[in-house]
Amino acid sequence: MNGGIWTLCIDLTAEEIREMSNDGFPQVDQCVNYLAGTMESAQGNDEDARADWQHRMQNLSISCSLVCLIILGSAALVGAFGVCQRQISAVLVTGVMYLLAALFALFTLMIIHFKRQQGRPLLDSDFDGTIDGVVAIKGTARAASKFLGARIFVTAWSLELGWGGVVLCVFTSFLWILLSKIMRFNPLSAMI
Repeated sequence: MNGGIWTLCIDLTAEEIREMSNDGFPQVDQCVNYLAGTMESAQGNDEDARADWQHRMQNLSISCSLVCLIILGSAALVGAFGVCQRQISAVLVTGVMYLLAALFALFTLMIIHFKRQQGRPLLDSDFDGTIDGVVAIKGTARAASKFLGARIFVTAWSLELGWGGVVLCVFTSFLWILLSKIMRFNPLSAMI
């Protein structure tokens, strides 16, 4: 299985899917969209709550990502101004802005992490053959629910790149704050 913010896809070739259908597994879509059709085909209030929860989590994640990008863009402008005009306060503000960008990037990554780890109670409508990425024959779907805890989610390069970005923002913040301290010390004024 591989997934992103909105989808979870079966990582099987067409031949493997054909073999599974010959063995009695139901034909399902290769990718499941978390949000597609959940409002229209909702069976009860629990299903509506699940869709609302996922909408909120994804909107929060996207909002935090956008705020992070806006802060990084602003920090580049303020930092360039501070270095060119030798403004110590602008350089210090740039360091703080990088810390804020790291904080919002951390929020984004934690939302994605907890979205994957968060379980939900199973409904009767979940036993129609598919349960959150598990494909089973209709009669065995209820038995397959016991094995859902054994699934292992492995993150890919994009999440590791995000964590690297958080570390880089914190390190860059430290360097900008250090630069402001160096700019504050002027050897010519110490001689006078």
